[in-house]
Amino acid sequence: MEAVNKSLLALDELIRKEADEITYGKELHKILSQYGIPHFTGSYALQLMTWRDLDVYLETDSFSKEKFFELGKNIDHLLNPVKMSFRNERIAQTPGLPNGLYWGIYLGDERNGAWKIDIWAMDSKECQQRIEYCNKIFDKISNSARLHILDIKSQCWKDPAYRKSYSSADIYKAVLEDGVTGMDDFRKWLQQSANKTE
Repeated sequence: MEAVNKSLLALDELIRKEADEITYGKELHKILSQYGIPHFTGSYALQLMTWRDLDVYLETDSFSKEKFFELGKNIDHLLNPVKMSFRNERIAQTPGLPNGLYWGIYLGDERNGAWKIDIWAMDSKECQQRIEYCNKIFDKISNSARLHILDIKSQCWKDPAYRKSYSSADIYKAVLEDGVTGMDDFRKWLQQSANKTE
């Protein structure tokens, strides 16, 4: 078990270093900073990375769709992605998602380990609320909880149901609030949660 734990922690550290290379080595941070204040959040900030998925909040109170497409063009030139997807949640206003503009950037097949980068441009008020939520999660993570979360996440990232019927937020809630400690327990927790909503 100790070897598995060390492996999970080492994987998180490795992927975060790769993220730093994209962010600072390839100057993604520099490009984003021309349009607002970038915050690298999610599993990167929580030190809970088991796959190559980087979440970025771009804090800006004055941002047009035209500017966002200009940013997209610059990111395309920088990273040469295989695919970029755009969302305008200022219009769609999907529950749970930021009221902002989104680029989903794919550097290859994410299910085979390629990087996916999510960039959300949003106003300062919403950005700070979401950063505070992330910080509250970080403050709750004990050493043992970190290992439980990493263990469960490492088994979920290729699951077709991930992002469709559950997310990393569910994993965090299951471990930090309900004491889930492994994949079998997490599956039961998901089923119980589904039953409650039926």
